[in-house]
Amino acid sequence: MVSSSAFNRHGDGSFIAIFADTEREVLTNLAEQLIEILSERIDAVHTDPLAAMVNMTGHDSPPEDVVLARLLPNAYADPVDSAEFRRFTEAELRSKKRAHALLLRSNLLNLENSTVRLHKESALAWLGAINDIRLALGVRLNVQEQSHEQLELLSPDDPMRGVYAVYTWLGWLQESLVQALMDDVDDPEDVAEGTQEDEGAKVEDDGWEIETL
Repeated sequence: MVSSSAFNRHGDGSFIAIFADTEREVLTNLAEQLIEILSERIDAVHTDPLAAMVNMTGHDSPPEDVVLARLLPNAYADPVDSAEFRRFTEAELRSKKRAHALLLRSNLLNLENSTVRLHKESALAWLGAINDIRLALGVRLNVQEQSHEQLELLSPDDPMRGVYAVYTWLGWLQESLVQALMDDVDDPEDVAEGTQEDEGAKVEDDGWEIETL
């Protein structure tokens, strides 16, 4: 599955890609699934105004759902530190991820033609949303246990073969957007923070697990 065009930087500072109808439908559907998954994690209702003010969720452990757990991983190896960090930060992270997916979905649904044109802020949001969708698909594909070489050998009648095709297409699309953004930003790490891969993790300053391409 290959897009009609990769993302490219336009002369007016925007970022452009052309999508076939089927590609737009697939990506819209995946964004909707991501929004639904993130919405399943419900915050605790606080009567304490201070807790509400700092957006404390009450969650001190990872979600039981394996996809949500991949999207909202523990920030630290130490369970006490990780639980404390999660209580104060998970709601904001989840809200940010959901907002990115909502923007991607809205942009695709409101296209007047097959061309997506993004400004820098929207492009970074798209980068985050595509990354989260790939993480979710990676869980279904079990990419942390299976190598890309093994996944390439999936039989044509295996339902996971189609999932892997979408996963690799999104990786190609993500890479093209990263490259377009790298040509436009002053600090390339602003772009790198929006990408994760399912192999080789590191922890950034904000404590949440961020993985590089």
